Amino acid sequence: MMEPRNRVVRVRRFGGPEELEVVDAPLPTAGRGEVRVRVLASSLNYTDVLIRRHLYPQTARRRPPFVLGYDVIGEIDQLGDGVTDFQLGDRVADMTVLGSNAAYCTLQADRLARVPAGLDAAEAATLILSWTTAYQLLHRAARVQRGQRVFVHGAAGAVGQALLALGRLAGLELWGAARGEHAALIRELGASPIDYQREDFTRVLPDGFDVVVDGIGEDGYRRSFAALRRGGLLCAIGYSAGVQAQRSMLSILMWIARLYLWRWLPGSKRASFYSINVMRARHPAWFREDLERLFELLDTGAIRPRVAERISFDEVAEAHRRLEAGGLAGKLVLCPDLPLRRDGTALH
Repeated sequence: MMEPRNRVVRVRRFGGPEELEVVDAPLPTAGRGEVRVRVLASSLNYTDVLIRRHLYPQTARRRPPFVLGYDVIGEIDQLGDGVTDFQLGDRVADMTVLGSNAAYCTLQADRLARVPAGLDAAEAATLILSWTTAYQLLHRAARVQRGQRVFVHGAAGAVGQALLALGRLAGLELWGAARGEHAALIRELGASPIDYQREDFTRVLPDGFDVVVDGIGEDGYRRSFAALRRGGLLCAIGYSAGVQAQRSMLSILMWIARLYLWRWLPGSKRASFYSINVMRARHPAWFREDLERLFELLDTGAIRPRVAERISFDEVAEAHRRLEAGGLAGKLVLCPDLPLRRDGTALH
């Protein structure tokens, strides 16, 4: 029997999408406590753009070449020594941060979440980073209560859509900032749309929001903090404005540090930076619980994440350009098994 072929998406040097390359790689072998999976789906996230451009603190010490891939849905095809909780053929999920934009990869067995067999792999992959982030923001970080008023920046993005969908399930009153053309989507998700190019979100509620979730960081989060009511919470989750403005990692880290200084300002407003990786390191059981809860919601049809497009290896660089341009109303998902047409384009 012919040995399977492994292909990976590799960053050859820090920079733009042109620095990505798809190359053949050795087939990995599961070590002790590991499993090897055949990758069924691996999302492309804006975080991958930060990693590629050397603007992501967690991977700042890594030097190219290395393989991208923040999350993975895979089917186990090899068990390492000491692995007893899984069997060949089981479908599993993990948040890898690096290494899963590949045809095959190895994973630590004690970090895996189980994936119900009937789920669409691409839809399931969208839940690992974006939807788990949204779930933990609402229920672990902000600890929202029914009826609270929540404002979401970037509401048409993957995390934004998840926040609105899960917020509606939690009984929240929601507003979402997005481009004008996404207003219908925001309404469909149960929120009041705010066109950030034409409207001032700080004037929407004179007495302020209970929670503002900001992954943009425009003006260093100052306006988001100003839009809070007394006792409100700003949850910062990203800094895409700083990335687009070509800010250095040092200046972005200073933005984040300032959030914690704002806690000492009079008025009892609060601010913090949420990191799914920090949360997982502190509470590893929460990550598995929350992700498997999301898989249940997907399995029952209570949530339906949007997959903007399923892409092949050959489309990854262009997908990164689309991520940087913004405006996607769903997630781009790499599906290694996706066949190619004769002209080299993927069959979706």
